[in-house]
This record gives sequence, C-alpha cells and structure tokens, in this order.
Amino acid sequence: MARLSMDDASARIRQLARAGLHTRAFFEAAGETVCRAVPVGGAPPFWNTIDPSSQLITSVHFDGECFFDLAGQLEWEYLADDVNKTADVLACDLGVQTLHQVTGGVPERSPVFREYLRPHGIEQEVAVALRARTGEAWGSLRLNRCAGQAMFSAVELDFLCSVGLHLAEGVRRGLMLGEALEPDWPDAPGLVVMGEGLSVESVSPEAEHWLKELTEGHERSPAALLSVAARATGWDGPAQARVRTTTGRWLLLHGTSITTPVGPRAAVIIEPVARARIASVLMAAYGLTPREREITRLVLMGQSTAQIADDLVIAPVTVQQHLKSIFAKTGVHSRRDLVCTVFVDHYDPRVRDNEQRRVVARPSRGGPAPLSK
Repeated sequence: MARLSMDDASARIRQLARAGLHTRAFFEAAGETVCRAVPVGGAPPFWNTIDPSSQLITSVHFDGECFFDLAGQLEWEYLADDVNKTADVLACDLGVQTLHQVTGGVPERSPVFREYLRPHGIEQEVAVALRARTGEAWGSLRLNRCAGQAMFSAVELDFLCSVGLHLAEGVRRGLMLGEALEPDWPDAPGLVVMGEGLSVESVSPEAEHWLKELTEGHERSPAALLSVAARATGWDGPAQARVRTTTGRWLLLHGTSITTPVGPRAAVIIEPVARARIASVLMAAYGLTPREREITRLVLMGQSTAQIADDLVIAPVTVQQHLKSIFAKTGVHSRRDLVCTVFVDHYDPRVRDNEQRRVVARPSRGGPAPLSK
C-alpha cells in the first residue's frame, strides 16, 4: 500500500466525510486512508459508533475475522476492569491515547493486552475519539502495531487527533443516511434526492412530513432545501442550514452526495434538532423524572457526582438522592449496573441489528433501539 503524506490523507478524509457514504463504506475508505499515513500491523482498523446523547456503543466495525468476538468486545467495554476502553478515550481531553501511555509504559497491566493482543502478535494500540467540532462524540477508532514496529510518534498522534473531527463527520452523516433510508423511529431523518436543475427526484415519507412543516403544505421547494442541495457537491464549506418550521420546530438540513442507479445525485437529509431519544427511552422504560433522566444520561457518559452537580448547578448530596431514586426505579445497585442495564435493554439490540446489517451490506443506524410495541 503506497504511503500518503498526512496532509494528503487529511484532505482525502475530509472528502470522504462529505461523500454521502454509509458507515461501512466510509470506514473501509477512511481506514485505508488513515493507514497509508499511519502504518499499522497485526489487525486492521477497529471502529465503534456511539450515540452522542449517552456515549453508549451502537455498532462495531472490523474488516475480516476478529479474534475478539462481538459478545467479548461488549463484555470488555461494560463489565471488565481494564483501561483504554471507548469510554476512556472519549473522556480524554486530547481525544487520543495509547495503551503504553495509560499503563505507564507497562501494557501488561491490561488484561486485554495479556489475553488477546499480545497472543496475536500485537504490541501497541492507540485509541482515537471521533468528536465533532461541537464536541459531540460519534465513535472511536483503534489502530494496532506488531512487535518490531516503531512506537506511535507524537506527530502521528497529532495527526490522528486532527482528523478525528472529520472522521466524526463521516460517521454522523453515515448514520443519518442509514436512518433516512431505513427509519425505525417516528422522528427519523428524511431524505430528498435532487436531480439536474435541483429538480426533486424522490422524497422519503419522513422528508415529506418535515417539508410539509416547512411549507405549510404548499408544493414549492423551500429555499433552504435548494440552497443546501446546491452546495452539496463541489463545495468545500458546510452544506447545512438550520430552519424553523411553521409549527415552531427547528430542523437541520444536511447536504451530501449519494450514488444512485442513474449516477451521482445531490441529496438533503432533514432531521429535527436535538433528537434526545435516550430521554424518551428512559422515561418510557423506567418512569424517570426529567431531572432523573438528565442525571442518568450524565452517568452513562461517565461523569462523577461532582461533575454532575457542577453541570446541573445542584448540590452533590442532591445528585446522590436522585441516584438512589434512579437505582430503585431501574432495579440496580451501582453506577456500573445502571450503565449495563441501559446498554443491555436499549443499545445491545441496536448493536446486534447493526451487526446483521453490516454482514449483508445494509446501512447502520444510530441511537438506542425503539421500544417494543
């Protein structure tokens, strides 16, 4: 595989992030590009997507057969006592860290290193948080190296940190596209495909619903839709608009390009602003109050009692009182139990479904799985 300069790789990743790729196609193309700038060994890139509202995993992507099966990966992430997990790198200020760094240069301190990585010839691991410019986390990337390869350098880590936000954008768009193509929530994004002269070629039922809110049922195409579609191809800036509907709701319009049977087309994904699906899930499943839902969300994101109190401007003892109520309603006894319960009930089904979708090359979807009817 021919090497790429880090500048060329970064430019290529920015292009891929705007190319309207499903997550699997994006991971394959972006992974190859990253590895041409930062050589790896022992295993191909390993990706997770996460729900930014809870930072819980929604899908796992690995090219080929992984020595660490899906059940084992999830058990390690949420039950094992170890380091350099997805939650750890998401909590890292820099957004990138190596196993050597977090173990003080003694990777043998990590059970997963001793039991899985080293037996398969892997001596190094770096984890990268995929965070958007707004700070939302959309996933993580892991790269490995074999014995005899150089340590990941400061320059390489800086590069991985810098491209993390572009990788996050590609993940975000890929998940939105997957939801727009095969929605499973009432407030799912919608997709409008535009042909020559910005003529509308197709509109998903969800997009039709959002467009009616924008136009009060009139036939005309909203100016924001046309503007975003025009910028979706051949534009180096963001093809995005925030629009208020006639009902007072805010919608986000994202322009991208997609490949159709008749060739490339401009497309616009329409989604409601602030789709906090985890909040509705927590309310419906456990009967949590608005304050309890917010505290649970922050616990899922790994925040301490002091951090939660600071964020919500309440006393730490108040946080503890709310936690006692949350534990009682969810039937758990600790923060770890709470995270595991929410994951098993609402995210594990999403991961399993996305795994099946990955196998048959269907687009992944994000967020918690809808509640059973």
